[in-house]
Amino acid sequence: MSNEKKNSTAKKLGNSFVDMFKRLFVPQKKQKDVLREEALQTPLRTILKNFFRNKLGILGLVMFVSLLLFSFVGSIIVPINEAYMDLQNANIRPGTNYLNVPKDLKGDDVKKIASGVSFSVALKKDGSLVMWGTEPNLKQENISDYVFDIPQEVKDANIVDIATGGQHVLALDDEGNVYGWGYYAHGQTTIPDDVARELESGEVTVEGMYAATMWSGIVGSDKDFYIWGPVQTTQGFKTSRSTRGHIVKLASGDNNIAVLLDDGTITILGEKASEYYSGVPEELKDGSVQVVDIASTNRNVLALDSEGKLYTWGSSMDDLLKMPEITGKVKDIAAGYKHFVVLMEDGSIVTWGSNELNQLNLPKNMGPVKEIFVDYSQNYGIGEDGSIYAWGNKGYILGTDEYGRDMLSRLIHGGRISLTVGFIALIISTVIALVVGLASGYFGGWVDHVLMRVADIFSAIPFYPIAVTLNFAIGGALSESQRMYLIMVILGVLGWMGLARLVRAQLLVEREKDFVLAAKALGIRQNKIMWRHILPNVFNLVIVNVTLGYASYLLSEAGLSFLGFGVSAPTPSWGNMLTSAQDSTVIQYYWWRWFVPGMCVVLSALSANLIGDALREAMDPRENER
Repeated sequence: MSNEKKNSTAKKLGNSFVDMFKRLFVPQKKQKDVLREEALQTPLRTILKNFFRNKLGILGLVMFVSLLLFSFVGSIIVPINEAYMDLQNANIRPGTNYLNVPKDLKGDDVKKIASGVSFSVALKKDGSLVMWGTEPNLKQENISDYVFDIPQEVKDANIVDIATGGQHVLALDDEGNVYGWGYYAHGQTTIPDDVARELESGEVTVEGMYAATMWSGIVGSDKDFYIWGPVQTTQGFKTSRSTRGHIVKLASGDNNIAVLLDDGTITILGEKASEYYSGVPEELKDGSVQVVDIASTNRNVLALDSEGKLYTWGSSMDDLLKMPEITGKVKDIAAGYKHFVVLMEDGSIVTWGSNELNQLNLPKNMGPVKEIFVDYSQNYGIGEDGSIYAWGNKGYILGTDEYGRDMLSRLIHGGRISLTVGFIALIISTVIALVVGLASGYFGGWVDHVLMRVADIFSAIPFYPIAVTLNFAIGGALSESQRMYLIMVILGVLGWMGLARLVRAQLLVEREKDFVLAAKALGIRQNKIMWRHILPNVFNLVIVNVTLGYASYLLSEAGLSFLGFGVSAPTPSWGNMLTSAQDSTVIQYYWWRWFVPGMCVVLSALSANLIGDALREAMDPRENER
């Protein structure tokens, strides 16, 4: 063998080994065969691929999934009490900073802290005021000023005492002048002329200031009570001759005021037909024990006697009568709107009552406390090290409605109702449409004529008048859940005609094709031909129209509930949450009550339409060629 042949053979062997090595150990780039890939790609994969190329479709899918998670997962995480109502917190604007004590405010500088429904005011020992929280009201002519706009004369004065109502503040300076600002629809911030004259003359000085949502008042040095506000309220709180000149301290509820007299007894002003009035223990009225301090929630009273024993009476609501066992010496007592707080000598704190707004959840890092300040649903404790501890209602992310209910929790649970009602109604209408459309298009003849005339009759029925009529006729005899089922049935039964006609039209084309003729020749039964052979060929059309129709059902439910004929309160839905938008005052001043649920309805309908359009384009080969 010649040298050239030997070299050539060796070279070929070497190249073969190199090629083998590359195939075994070096990753090879596969050449893409577009035609082969498209030929092997399943229809579902093609549809998904085309769908996810559509940016608007992806946006719609993301929005819709987000709304589903917000409503269905959120309703598991965020509970709701549909019967809950707290008019003290009505129409509070969005904000979660109720307990955000300024960092530069130290406990050793604080003389007193008083709170309204959504704000707090600290009186510092140097006579100045510090405020934090959320503005509880919007400034309206002849109704209110902003509570955070402290008057200049107050800023210039040396303040020695403060009191807060739900939406207003009172302040007393070292010269005996009383100032008021904030909500004043009932004259809560304006001292009557006769009281002002007595204070100016020096005959009476202010010993204590008190404020509630509807009224304001002072206890003077003459141990009498001076009150101002709406006439119907102030008349009910007038003191008797035996009480005047003996008042030491007040503690007020919604319709009653507990009065501590200088002889250590307690008397009650206000509504007599209440447990607050009638439930006072006899020993507290006849002087058998000496009461040294009192505190009051909206319907209950807590009293402390000279021996350190506690007494409570009033309504059985909110577990306020279930006083826990307290051991040790009591240092101070206080009350919020629906809870009691007791400070012990050792610096520990005992709480009980309602915990709907976290009023009882003490801070985990709280040490011994030397002072407590409790009002409405906000609680503050001054630690022995000068720290300020805060707990209670932090606020509402989306504000409250006219009944003081949290808009966020109602929006979450309302979304679950609205989305479910629309979905069930869609299933009902789709099933009816498929049955009617398939039967009409496949059998033709008299079956087609009868079913299409039935569709014409249903198309002529006006939707909203029928829904309103049925609601009036039988809605009152139904429970809330049954009313929701009624709405689902009405929406479904009156909404199938359009899809049925589309299915019929498509079926008229499909039934003439060869595969249907072959199925008949094989002896396959008629119902199987319709459901197993023809339906898959029109299913794309059904899916697209069902997706687009879902938005229509959402809007229909929202419209019915908005008009008061759908899901009714207190069960929330996005539609009935929009009912308040019929009031011009709500539109002008309380935007969060209509804008937020309105946006949820718009976004849910928009997302369903975007998904439907994207599916239509993804399933239509002609759209993909454009």
